[in-house]
Parts: sequence; structure tokens; C-alpha cells
Amino acid sequence: MDNPATQPTRIRQLMPAGYLRILQTRTDCKQKATLNDVVLSESTNSKYWPAVEQLAQETDPNGFAAWQAAHLQPHQ
Repeated sequence: MDNPATQPTRIRQLMPAGYLRILQTRTDCKQKATLNDVVLSESTNSKYWPAVEQLAQETDPNGFAAWQAAHLQPHQ
């Protein structure tokens, strides 16, 4: 079993309180469920993903850098 300390951060952990409302405003997406699904499933191919990354980076620049670095590495 993997050690939780070695697990990469999830993008959801980088989101601020009220992140769905913020993303709705930035993306004009009316469905919170859609945005929540994009965040929770880390749907990087979603048209809403750039707004998710931007908010994560604004909220926690260091955490976002670590998340990004972990996801740029090839999976073993």
C-alpha cells in the first residue's frame, strides 16, 4: 500500500473555500456539478481545466508547482 505522505496532492486540495462559485464566474458554466466533476476527476482535457489550474495556482502557488511537477513525471 502506498504511503499517503508520498501521494501527489490532488488539485481539489489546492482549491479555496467557495471554489465552485469562483469557477462558475470565471467560466460562465451554470452547472456546479460539471465543475466539481472536472476538479475531482482532474479532467485536464476539459475546456474548464485552464480556469481550474489558474485558481489553484493563485490559491497555493507552491502547492500547484508541486502538483504540476508530480503530473509531469511519467507514471511508473
